[in-house]
Amino acid sequence: MENNNDAVAARRQALAQALRQGEPVVVTPSGEVEIKEDAVQAGQTGIQVPDGKLA
Repeated sequence: MENNNDAVAARRQALAQALRQGEPVVVTPSGEVEIKEDAVQAGQTGIQVPDGKLA
């Protein structure tokens, strides 16, 4: 269970860092928030949050 919690915490931290640095973040059709590069590599499309907005 700790490994899962560690993975979730690391993912949240990476997303927060991406948002602070102004990197593109998308919401996939499944509702997951992904860094745009990661979503593209996984073959997913998503809704891009406009600049200056927090999802």
